[in-house]
Amino acid sequence: MKALLSLALFLPLFAHAYGETYLNRTTNPYVPKSGLVTRGQICVDHANDTFRVFVAKHIVETCREKRMDYSDSKYPKEICIGRKVHKVPAKVITVSRFYQKEVCLKWNHSDSTRPRCMKSAMQTAAYPTDYTQFTYEAADWRKERPIHTESKDIEACVRK
Repeated sequence: MKALLSLALFLPLFAHAYGETYLNRTTNPYVPKSGLVTRGQICVDHANDTFRVFVAKHIVETCREKRMDYSDSKYPKEICIGRKVHKVPAKVITVSRFYQKEVCLKWNHSDSTRPRCMKSAMQTAAYPTDYTQFTYEAADWRKERPIHTESKDIEACVRK
């Protein structure tokens, strides 16, 4: 009986690897937010400074026309007229590592609570090729305590 009881107490110790979940954190929008990241999902082509990203098949809803509804005077809202549904097949796209972002050069601090940008310029920045992978137990449903944290690089694309 004691052996059975001691075995029952040690079962959670052996079961920590079962049902682990993975969350990925990065500023790169092409890295999946959850799950293991594979070369089939995203890879880096260092020679051309591009990412090759797999896009799964999905459905896109668009509008033929958009109008503003002012019936609620405080909060006007945009209404979609003539909704269209498109099925997009799975494909692999190639995107540049570089993007343009707006950077403020001169600030107006006259209002101390809300400084305003007076002059801005466009700056070229690059998406990172690394991400941080957090591993959580299945029982940690709030994702508060990672059991393992690892910084990983996006794999290089295979030349054909």
